[in-house]
Amino acid sequence: MKHFCKIHTLHSFILLLFILILFNPALLHAAPSEHSKLPREQATASSLLWEHFSLFSIVRALSIQGNTLWVGTSNGLLAYDLSKGSQEVYTVKDGLLSNIVHTIEAAPNGDIWVGTIGGGLSRLHQNKWTTYTPYGAGKTISYGNDWQTYPMGQGLGDLWVYDIHFDPSGTLWVATWKGVSVFDGTIFKTYTMDDGLIDKWVYTLSQDRKGQFWFGTEAGVTRFDGKIWTSWNDKDGLGAKIEQTIPPVAQGLRHTPKHHQGDHKPLSYNPNYIVSSVIDANDDLWVGTLGAGLSRFDGSTWTSYSKQEGLAGNMVHALKFDSKGILWIGTDGGVSRFDGKTFSNLGKKDGIGSVFSIAIDHQGHKWFGTFGGVSQYKGN
Repeated sequence: MKHFCKIHTLHSFILLLFILILFNPALLHAAPSEHSKLPREQATASSLLWEHFSLFSIVRALSIQGNTLWVGTSNGLLAYDLSKGSQEVYTVKDGLLSNIVHTIEAAPNGDIWVGTIGGGLSRLHQNKWTTYTPYGAGKTISYGNDWQTYPMGQGLGDLWVYDIHFDPSGTLWVATWKGVSVFDGTIFKTYTMDDGLIDKWVYTLSQDRKGQFWFGTEAGVTRFDGKIWTSWNDKDGLGAKIEQTIPPVAQGLRHTPKHHQGDHKPLSYNPNYIVSSVIDANDDLWVGTLGAGLSRFDGSTWTSYSKQEGLAGNMVHALKFDSKGILWIGTDGGVSRFDGKTFSNLGKKDGIGSVFSIAIDHQGHKWFGTFGGVSQYKGN
């Protein structure tokens, strides 16, 4: 168990943190306050709303389970106890196949499921990990007698997992780079473009109250009602129409996936590249795009928002509704709060930059995963 230190306890823990970071780069620790140079009255007021924690990793996944905040990083999975202030770290040494965590979801029975980049899907049950791949499943630490080899076509669609969802029956749906995999507890069935997906690279999935599934891909959105597949792209109104420029995150990118190198899917402004989604109380679909802002679909019409309408950034990585129906939007320019009419933004002045993930705890506090840590916001 390791300490998750807050801003006001930084000095008392700095020596311990220095030692721990040397041995565990996944450790979260208190970040220097962005408000330390502000007048005392302003800094005090701000500190009542914000707490910042840093680590040397991008935080692409956050999930709340009871009193635990699960944090997905590029160096493993963190479990932070909100009541005790303690932290547990899980990496490949504990049973993960990859330390790069992209999505986290709690199952109805309380198990934690983690989607990774290059390491498939992993389940934490009674503090033991089981990993699922296209080729087999079991404990990767031993690859022993418990390892089950899958016949061709019955394993997970791909080792790259981007989203996880449990439907009302408890069935697991998984968004991968080779389609959508459905797990019945024994084997996987994977839906691909042959079945009706608009694209095989699936990044996000949501389910509405009618039971329909919405899949966000690199080529647009596909809806599946259990029988019929229907798709939409920018020709139907998806994505804001803005100047085509290369997003900051794509500039100087060190590792570019091969499938992005073709002219048909440039890693630049792309209104069809869906990276986040959520369903609202009216069963409308909201999707975040790579460089084309935020779009809402009411079943017949697309409405889009960009920086021109007040959005903090045109790259929309994360979407989350709070209990009041306010939409919180994680972008490359910070966080936007949208009440259905007006955007209000939180950004550099508040101590945060790009936001890749959002979670809301039982107190209504918002947690934002950033390029180098986690920030807690206690405002409304």
